[in-house]
Amino acid sequence: MKNVIKKLALCAAVLCCTTDFAFAQLEKDHVIQFFAHRGSRFEYPDNENTMLAFRDAYKRGARGFETDVRMTKDGDLILSHDESLYRTCGVDLQTEDLSTAECLKIKTKAGEPLALCQELADFLADKEDMYVEWEIKTIPSLYTQAMLDELCEKLWNMTMTQKPKSSLYLFTSFDKRALRTMKRLHPEAELMMLKDKHCTPEILMEAYDMGIMRVGCRMDGTTRKTVKLGHKLGMIVSLWPGGTKEDFFLGAALGCDAMCCDRFFEVAEWAEKNLPFVKIKGYEKPQK
Repeated sequence: MKNVIKKLALCAAVLCCTTDFAFAQLEKDHVIQFFAHRGSRFEYPDNENTMLAFRDAYKRGARGFETDVRMTKDGDLILSHDESLYRTCGVDLQTEDLSTAECLKIKTKAGEPLALCQELADFLADKEDMYVEWEIKTIPSLYTQAMLDELCEKLWNMTMTQKPKSSLYLFTSFDKRALRTMKRLHPEAELMMLKDKHCTPEILMEAYDMGIMRVGCRMDGTTRKTVKLGHKLGMIVSLWPGGTKEDFFLGAALGCDAMCCDRFFEVAEWAEKNLPFVKIKGYEKPQK
């Protein structure tokens, strides 16, 4: 028991020192664009990327969303993250191999239907001041250039033609081909290059050389120095994943501009109470 108490005391001391250091790093009145990852997937278990999640999250005050766009065999756009539907729906099938009708017959493990991209675009059409990331999901070995052209053009038309002027829509991807395609078809598009690694000067320059002024990278391993370099280049640095209060604290200390979150409401409410000098953009607390 004494050893346990000693360990707890040591952890508390380390946390205190770390907290003091992090507070020292936080800039006064720092603004973070906060958004619900797949509709805040850990707060809507087994219903990520469904209209149920997006509608309810909006009612609860979420004004920032991220979602994932894939193309069915028919060429329609479906909101789904994984290549296989097994994790979310319990069927080991690939969206791209299914017709739209087949996709819409499939339910999540919680019983909700898959959502068409058009449904979310229509839902957001009258919602002002929204921040939305439309992530273009591809399978490099499957998506030809013609398919990328089709996907990007359809995604642009169904989202941007009815986007409220006050909202900001970004098109993001890990696939540089998709980003280049969207940039070629619509040079005015706001793009973000995603990387499954921490932010580095090389990643910043890779995006910068493509004419892309936003990067989304892993939080762990990213340094404040690199974030500041991005800012010197006029770039916006978004960090992920964000699933805990500690993640938000770290992202704020690193000086990031945007952060996704899988527990959007839990973290936003905690941050508003405990970090009053950090302004959260993307959350409107419902009036009682």
